[in-house]
Amino acid sequence: MFHRFQFEAAFYPTLERLPFHVRLKLDLTGIRVSLNTWRAFSMEERRALCHLPADTDEEREVFAAFLDALARTRAGVAAERCPALDADAWSAVAVPEAVAARSAAEGTGVTPAEWSRWAGHERYALYKTALSKDPELFHQALQELRLRLCS
Repeated sequence: MFHRFQFEAAFYPTLERLPFHVRLKLDLTGIRVSLNTWRAFSMEERRALCHLPADTDEEREVFAAFLDALARTRAGVAAERCPALDADAWSAVAVPEAVAARSAAEGTGVTPAEWSRWAGHERYALYKTALSKDPELFHQALQELRLRLCS
């Protein structure tokens, strides 16, 4: 399944940028891909990467191997390996410090109850935007997730 966020909807028609759902898979598999490498992939290949699962160790291995093969074929570079992120960083147990600080700075701190109700991919997006240099991106993500809770 490909999880889409409204705050990045402008990229979906062309997939010119890596959606957060793909970034999640990259972080879990320990792979970095430059934007130039991503753009070297065909639209069909980008869509396949969006839809490929990466929930189990075996799925992550397949995702990583496919992405590496694409990078070598289309961009002439190997996919860069890095340490995989531990999903505990955005687990439902506690609001990460980066999220707590960024949301408090906006005057609307994320509560543990909110945090625990969001799905893993939603917590990941909020966690990553909290670490970004773009406070507006975090604001958009937080606003969208809060609206989903009310729906």
